[in-house]
Amino acid sequence: MTSEFATVHAVSLVLIGLLNLSLAALVLRTRTKADVLPLSAFLGGITLWTIPQGILLVETNPTVGLALSVVINSGAVIMATGLFHFALAYTRRTDWLRPGRLGLVYLCTCAWLAIIWTDPLHNWMHQPMEYTRMLLPVVEYQNVGYWLYVFWNWSLSAGGIFLFFLEYVDARGSGVYHRQARLVVLAPLIPGTANVLAFSGVTEINYSVWGFGATGILIAVALYRYRWLDLVPIARDTVVDEMRDGYVVVDDERRIVDRNPAARSLLEDEQAVGKPIGDVLPECVALFEGTTRELTFDRNGAIVDASVSAVGDERTDGAVLMLRDVTDQRRAEMRFQALIENVSDVVTVVDEGGIVSYASPSIEGVLGYRPDELVDGSLFELVHADDRSDATDEFADLCDEPHAEARFEYRLRHRDGSWVVLEGVAVDLLDNDVVGGVVINSRDVTERNARERELERTNRRLEEFAGVISHDLRTPLGIARRYVRFAESSGDREDFQAIRDAHERMDRMITNLLTMARAGTTLTEPSPVEIESVAADAWDVTRTENAALECDLADGWTVVGDREQLIHAFENLFRNSVEHGPTDDRSRIRAGNAAARATPRGSRDTPGDACRRDGPAVTVRIGHLEEDPDGGFVVEDDGVGIPPEQRDLVFERGHTTSPDGTGFGLAIVRDVIEAHDWQIEIVDGVDGGARFEIRTA
Repeated sequence: MTSEFATVHAVSLVLIGLLNLSLAALVLRTRTKADVLPLSAFLGGITLWTIPQGILLVETNPTVGLALSVVINSGAVIMATGLFHFALAYTRRTDWLRPGRLGLVYLCTCAWLAIIWTDPLHNWMHQPMEYTRMLLPVVEYQNVGYWLYVFWNWSLSAGGIFLFFLEYVDARGSGVYHRQARLVVLAPLIPGTANVLAFSGVTEINYSVWGFGATGILIAVALYRYRWLDLVPIARDTVVDEMRDGYVVVDDERRIVDRNPAARSLLEDEQAVGKPIGDVLPECVALFEGTTRELTFDRNGAIVDASVSAVGDERTDGAVLMLRDVTDQRRAEMRFQALIENVSDVVTVVDEGGIVSYASPSIEGVLGYRPDELVDGSLFELVHADDRSDATDEFADLCDEPHAEARFEYRLRHRDGSWVVLEGVAVDLLDNDVVGGVVINSRDVTERNARERELERTNRRLEEFAGVISHDLRTPLGIARRYVRFAESSGDREDFQAIRDAHERMDRMITNLLTMARAGTTLTEPSPVEIESVAADAWDVTRTENAALECDLADGWTVVGDREQLIHAFENLFRNSVEHGPTDDRSRIRAGNAAARATPRGSRDTPGDACRRDGPAVTVRIGHLEEDPDGGFVVEDDGVGIPPEQRDLVFERGHTTSPDGTGFGLAIVRDVIEAHDWQIEIVDGVDGGARFEIRTA
């Protein structure tokens, strides 16, 4: 070997060593992962193996050569151990990375280092050495220990290269990971192959020392071109095989080439690999034909969502079919949907402007609208005008605070025009990614409220009945008892008349009590009622010789209500007008009442006959509301009227200004009107008398 050759190659070896040393230092500075430590050890071992060999090419001193050979042998065992450790870490071989197994490897490495450094004393690896001026100096007279040392190093290096090769096989077709793995395999394989060739005598010179130059270059490219150690592929067995979702890999001829255990459980064919996808999963053919991107099908009792993604590399194209078992999810969705669709409560979702985005099917039974008729419309348009202002204000306050709740009770318009009272709770879920709105849960409480009102009226009547029985009935009963004693002793006809008057008063009170008990209840079967006919029947019972009835209602005009209750109401309205007629005619009217009671029912006059009587003491007129003829009617007279200060009292039970009155007449009228959900108001009549305005709509 010429001196020029030795010098040039010595410099190249030193440069290769410095390159790997720089990479080792750079990896430690720029990478924080624990698995870069064995990589740095591998690169440092290359440095210890190459630089001393470069020096040996120009150094002839035997003592220096012996020291350098010890460093070279140490670098080789460090390099092999670092390569094997790094391969285990990079490919995530967790079983081998446990302290017990990995510690055993490092224990053997430390033992070899101790043997190498003490070999000049015991010569277990070499006989006394002579160095020639050749690359990787040939050591004469190697002992068994040396070949065990070589076997150890080659075993670790071969194990590391094999692990990298397996990673390369798994990373095929995966883009940057594939290119990473290719460089990682070549980096140790090149010098390793050169070393084997030199030891086997194929090559005269051991080119492995320059092969490590290629190792450094390839590692540098992998680090900074393909982001090695930043994008480390995860082992297939720990990810794909452990995936809960199934995947099936299909080649460009639509044949199955791979599948994971999750997919295997969804397929009936255990030998599916190699078969056309149409034979194994005919439900998914549409995905590969491009007619749909996602689909759902039933398979072996499971509900499966399927989608497909194209994959490929430089050699072939294919696709990955993803299969997700959504049985539990779909069953939960169907259960929730069944609950929502079959409960009587109404579930509505609106946005911050009150626009409906969802309405449950139960809304059709409550408000009469189909859900699709309300979607994209304002919910507030259905709210009663009197409730709308409060509803919008409370809704605005609700939307100011996420997850806030508000309880409400409002009237909403039914499809048929009636009003339904809804009670419920609204929750602000506008910031919820799934809901994205205000959820309103409501129920129809119209009948419940009506029952509560009726219960209140019933309780009130019971209290009033108790008062009447305990006080008002006792008064005429006491009078009757007193005059009985008078009559027994005197035999005076006036005493007997007083007894009859007291009994008659009690009879009227009992009759009124029974009427009150029957009137004012919730209507069970309302029907169209002709008001003129009702008024005529009521007038037959209450008419007098000096009273007249005028009917200005349109022919056949009807309202929806209870005929018998309305007759009671008109009887008491008429009786109130007659009994409170002009003051100077009171006695004459009362006399007429007695005559009327003696008149047989079959001989009654018609309302028209009553209107034709001359000089009536009081005239009662029935007509339409002037401002809204179809919205109600009026009953008015031309009597003395009702003073404004008493108009709030006349509907109270027991209130009367007549010495013969019971105070129940107008209370009965009020109960009947409330039972029909109408309104009644007292105003001044056209001729100065009392005017009762009843609004039916």
